[in-house]
Amino acid sequence: MSNQPQASTKTGLACASTPSGHSPLDSAAAHPSRIPPTRGDHRPPRRQRLLHSITRPLHSGIEGPFANDWLRTAFVEALMEDERLPDVVTTRHDLNLILRGNQLAITDDAVAGRLSVFDTLEDSIEHLEAKADHIRSGHTAPTTIWITAPGENTDVIHQTIDYWTGLDLIALLRGHWPHGPNRRPHLAHWPTTITHAFSPQPPQDAFSALQSPG
Repeated sequence: MSNQPQASTKTGLACASTPSGHSPLDSAAAHPSRIPPTRGDHRPPRRQRLLHSITRPLHSGIEGPFANDWLRTAFVEALMEDERLPDVVTTRHDLNLILRGNQLAITDDAVAGRLSVFDTLEDSIEHLEAKADHIRSGHTAPTTIWITAPGENTDVIHQTIDYWTGLDLIALLRGHWPHGPNRRPHLAHWPTTITHAFSPQPPQDAFSALQSPG
């Protein structure tokens, strides 16, 4: 594709109100006493590997009241902790939701260079298809993590995932994914029989990690 949309790598998001679909009573931020403290440098502890638990090259729907908390924690893990140094692709809308409307400006060029944020889903899909073609032409590329929401675009998202068959894509889909699998994460300290427990990183710690020099 000759006219690829330009991604914003040093991202600035305008502050917005908390999305109405994320109830304060259900968010991790509403239960600070349940969240273990992070290290002094604000990076997430290495006790959990959320992205390594996703079976590649498959994908996973992330649903339930803690979906945005899980995705935010995985987002920081991808950019700051994952030794594979993956590329991350998303839209401003999706990033705004998982960061709860807070402003983000990544100052570390090495980290910012691995984050591609697009204005629309269509732009992000064109970028992903062009990248897949680039890899198939013989170029190497790191793991790509795609954070998006199916909504009414399930078919086109599924087609894009299929386009990456045989390549290294992890698609994290906010909400129920009809093609499965799906996971419903919950806070690690909550008694439950569900196995998808995780320790969410509080929003302010996430911003501190992303905005601190590597």
